[in-house]
Amino acid sequence: MRRFTFIHRGSADPEEIAISLEGSRRVLTRGGKSEGAAVARLGDGRLSLLLDDGRQICGRVLPGPDGVAEVVTGNSRDKISLAEPLRDRIAHAIEAGVGGPAEEEIRALMPGRVVEVHVAEGNRVASGALILVLEAMKMQNEIRTSRSGTVARICVEAGKAVDGGSLLAVIRSEPA
Repeated sequence: MRRFTFIHRGSADPEEIAISLEGSRRVLTRGGKSEGAAVARLGDGRLSLLLDDGRQICGRVLPGPDGVAEVVTGNSRDKISLAEPLRDRIAHAIEAGVGGPAEEEIRALMPGRVVEVHVAEGNRVASGALILVLEAMKMQNEIRTSRSGTVARICVEAGKAVDGGSLLAVIRSEPA
């Protein structure tokens, strides 16, 4: 079974949506409620969903720019915005950074092991600069800053394990 998690940003607050895939069966979990469906691709390219409660939905999903997709069913056209949690966090941290606090705390999103630390305290860094590499779930993840500034603290060292949520580094913003 494969599982995907997305952040949906609509008119309300952001919400997490999880989709589990097993063969032609899909389970969508949103707001703590799950709904299952069998999915089939029709000859004309449309998708047919037969929901567990007997309802059937047929339509197309048209991908667009920046994680926005258009869902077309019958006479209805709806746009939805989905992003992977990390991409969503980065995109909205940059937006919030304009008037945000003077310091950015960089934290581990999941448990892992620090492979390399690329900066030292006192180094000046540009927005998007590589701070360290964290190995988690057999993948090496580059941890970058979302704003320019000076490295105020490095809280980890190479070879050490960290828990999810652990403070990795602190970046002090450049004065305006």
